[in-house]
This record gives sequence, C-alpha cells and structure tokens, in this order.
Amino acid sequence: MADTLILNFNPALDRTAVVERYNPYGVNKAKRLVVLPGGKGANLGRALKTLGYSNFVCSGILGGVIGNIVKRLLDREGIPNDYFWIEDETRIAYATYEESSGMGTITNEKGPVVTEEELERCIRFIKDRYLASVRRVILSGGAPPSLIPEKIKELLNIFKVADKEIFIDTSGEILKVCAGLGPFCIKINEDELKDAFGISIEDRKSLREFYTNLSKLGTNWLIITRGEKGAILLSRDRLIIGKNKKIYSHYAIGSGDAFLGGVIYGRISGLDIVEILRLGMACGAANTLEFGACVFKLEDVERIKKEIIIES
Repeated sequence: MADTLILNFNPALDRTAVVERYNPYGVNKAKRLVVLPGGKGANLGRALKTLGYSNFVCSGILGGVIGNIVKRLLDREGIPNDYFWIEDETRIAYATYEESSGMGTITNEKGPVVTEEELERCIRFIKDRYLASVRRVILSGGAPPSLIPEKIKELLNIFKVADKEIFIDTSGEILKVCAGLGPFCIKINEDELKDAFGISIEDRKSLREFYTNLSKLGTNWLIITRGEKGAILLSRDRLIIGKNKKIYSHYAIGSGDAFLGGVIYGRISGLDIVEILRLGMACGAANTLEFGACVFKLEDVERIKKEIIIES
C-alpha cells in the first residue's frame, strides 16, 4: 500500500498552448500544445515521481468524459491514482503562454457539482482504503464550489487523530478552516496569507504570532512562498529565508507544486530543514524552465540548488 496519500478534490485536464508571441487582445495561434493531467494533486505526484519517489497515490474526485481522459493520462505517466467517481464532469484548465518570455494567461473552470451523497461516499471511500496504511496525507489544491470545506476538515481530522502527518497546500475558506487542525505543515503563498488571514509577510511580529498560535495547535512548519522573491520557513526554533540568486523564467504554472514536491521528498529523505527549503526552491525554479506543470529535469534541480541563498 502507498505510504503517502495526495488528496485533490478538484483535479483538471490542463491544456497549455505555447505561442510565439502572446496577444492578449486578439487571436493566439498555438505553436505547441502541452496536455497533462492537472490540478495541484496530479502536479505534486508528477514532481515526486521525477524526484524518484513513487510510494504515493493521488486520490480525490473525478467524473465524466474529462475525468476519464485525466485518468488515462495519469496512467500513461505512471502516476499512481485511485479516485472516487462522480456523475458530473471534471474541469478543464486552459493556459496560453509566450515561448520567449513565459508571459501569458490562465483560465480555470470552477469544477463539477458534487452532491451531498457523493461527498459522503467519497469520504468513506478514502477513509476505508487508506486510513490504516498511509503515514502522511497532503491536501493539495482546492475544491469545487459545491464541496463544503468543513467536510474536508472532518476527513483530515480522521487521519490526524490516527497520528498521520498532515500537509496542507490550499487557499481561501478551505485554508482557513483546515489550518485550525494544526497540521504538521502549512504551505502558503504570501498573497494567500494576506487574503485568508490578513497578515503581511513584511510584518514579522504578526507573522511570528500567527505561527505561534498555529504551533499551539500542533503545526511544526509554516512555509510561505514568494514567487521570484523566494520563500520563508518557520519552525519551532528557526526562521529560515531562501532567496533566488537569479530568475530563470516568468513561466510559473506548477512551481508551487514543484516546490512542495521538493519539501515532501526532503522530509521523507530525512533532510535538515535548511536543505529541505533549498530543495523545494530549486524544484520550483527548475519548473519554470519547461512548459507544463511540474515538468522539470533533475539536473536542473541539482544545478539550481547550488545557487539558492539561505539566511537564518
């Protein structure tokens, strides 16, 4: 059985058109099309597989014709998956990016309608299959509007009570609700931190107080990503700042997921938190060099790791 369970309740079929020159006000003709099974959970699975770890399973919700396409693409990539199936259609995410600059746009569909009965069966499905076997659970991404955040918290709490490590990488109301569980790790970007909790990354006193309150609930790590400006990791006794020595590309689809892949792989491998942050940042930066979420090369990760600046 899998050691790690990745939960994504709103996966997608990702279609990225690469154009020679991006025109935001007119027609864009695709020079190349990248089609991948997407959503943050599938992206995270792709990152972990690239790093050499495959003892995981991606689960959550799939449905309809698009869901079947996502499932087929996951199987083709060799990404372990075991989804609960619903009647409505899995969403599509569209992106158009300029080849030379990485500048472009993304359009995300909301996602399917999940009935109350389907949600209850989904929770039982996940609990019955994985509660006894997995060591860690990662909530990766959001959920369709019809899915109640408290239900996700309820499911995660079942795993936390069973002494599983919980990682959270989500946003909005789900983030606010699930942060109250005191998960082992919360990974959040600085915009989400401000939107969900009203805290600016520059206000270090409020940031420390926020982390202290989380730590009382059981949270060990609070990781804040800042895009091109790097990342911050707060633990019980340290605050570590990582900075990028250079910017490789402005293309950023999946960089946060690649970052989390590096963090989780580092945790599983027993690395020190400094090296965990370094690896996460290197994966996020390497992701910007290839089109497609969490499509990156190990040699780029190793090269970029040497260029990451760490300050305590």
